[in-house]
Amino acid sequence: MRYQVMEYMELMVRKTCIAVLIALVMLILMGQARSRRNAAASGLAGDSGPWSAEFSLTREDGGELVKLGAQEGAFPWGTSLGATDASFWRTGGEDFFEVTASDGSRFAGTRQGGTADTSNGLLLNITTENPEWATARGACVGMSMEETLKLYPEAAVEHDAHRAAGCYRYTYSGAADKFAGISRIAFNFEQDALASIDIFHDAK
Repeated sequence: MRYQVMEYMELMVRKTCIAVLIALVMLILMGQARSRRNAAASGLAGDSGPWSAEFSLTREDGGELVKLGAQEGAFPWGTSLGATDASFWRTGGEDFFEVTASDGSRFAGTRQGGTADTSNGLLLNITTENPEWATARGACVGMSMEETLKLYPEAAVEHDAHRAAGCYRYTYSGAADKFAGISRIAFNFEQDALASIDIFHDAK
């Protein structure tokens, strides 16, 4: 009888140890999954290189996308936008363009030398005040500062003279590339509301 009791106790201890081990493994896996979700939500898990989709704007429920970098063809690059104004100029040995779209957004960059159009240009700056456009993480004009910074917790505030008037500028910087430079997103707030989004590239 005593032998059977000891055998039973050993069996229960083994089962308890196995149950604890399984519980620990589950907790570790759940923690890892939570970390991945948090990283994905904040964009930390994604590519933040200079020409990545992190530096893009989408509209029409994601059906239209424009991002920094080389463009295929001429403006409006696969979107339904029209152009209300376009400028072309040359300085420092490079050719540049700036297009104001029908929704007021502005697109600027370098163009092929000697061509007075945007064909296959390199888009270096996107600025919009239109709430129909959203960043890769979902920020759009009209959102509160709190909502925007939840999406971009890495964004740093810029200290300038306009803060006293209730205007703030937070800038999110991507990963730097020693050859391609770095891209950034600036969020401009007025009275706690996101007033404009500026996506731009800094050369190395």
